[in-house]
Amino acid sequence: MKHLATACALLFVLASFGSAQTKPWTEWSKKEVEKTLNDSAWSQTQSESPQAQPTTAAVITSTTAARNEERNVNAAARNAESGQRKPVGSIKYYVRFLSAKPIRAAFARRVMLEQAQPNEELATQLKAFVDRDFSEYIVVTVSVEVGDEKMVGGVTRAFLAATTQALQTNVYLERKDGKKLFLMEYRPPTADGMGAKFVFKRSENGQPFLTENDSVRFFAQLNDKMKVNAKYKLADMLFDGRVEY
Repeated sequence: MKHLATACALLFVLASFGSAQTKPWTEWSKKEVEKTLNDSAWSQTQSESPQAQPTTAAVITSTTAARNEERNVNAAARNAESGQRKPVGSIKYYVRFLSAKPIRAAFARRVMLEQAQPNEELATQLKAFVDRDFSEYIVVTVSVEVGDEKMVGGVTRAFLAATTQALQTNVYLERKDGKKLFLMEYRPPTADGMGAKFVFKRSENGQPFLTENDSVRFFAQLNDKMKVNAKYKLADMLFDGRVEY
């Protein structure tokens, strides 16, 4: 009887786990959304200056630069008058596989959770976005959170000024065997809140660049000070019974 009870308990746990794994994205909680977007098999957060505690948090979009330039000047003046020490900057890069369905689902669900009332038209548009076909491309997004407002303008300008031509040899996906797939197209941040988009061809010479047994590294260098380096294992990138990247 003891062994039977243990087996039943194990089956219950497995059933619960399976149920959680197949939970529709339209029912994800805010916590599940943030976990998927910031710390999952399809997303990583790269932090710099971890010893510094950010005094503010500004997420980079295409509309923040001008507004923050004025705020930076005012803040600097206040700090000089009060004798405050200059804060040590901290920066976080959120690196996500947008071509992976769970990341699109998390972005869509976050928009839904922000609505005061259900919006059927918006829900239909979001579902189409989640179900979009990415069979020809791999898309990685990078958004940035800056702890020191004085850094926001410079970081924003770096992303907005970057071009496909300038980044073509400085941005790539690298397999565990060292083979690199270089950037096909770069798209600067827009108001969609997803960050800058780095587009790669999914296949090379008629064959998928990545296989289920691969690990992959995303590397991007925008300038001498801004480098992004994130590693992923495709075996962990399972969603609804298939590898999503």
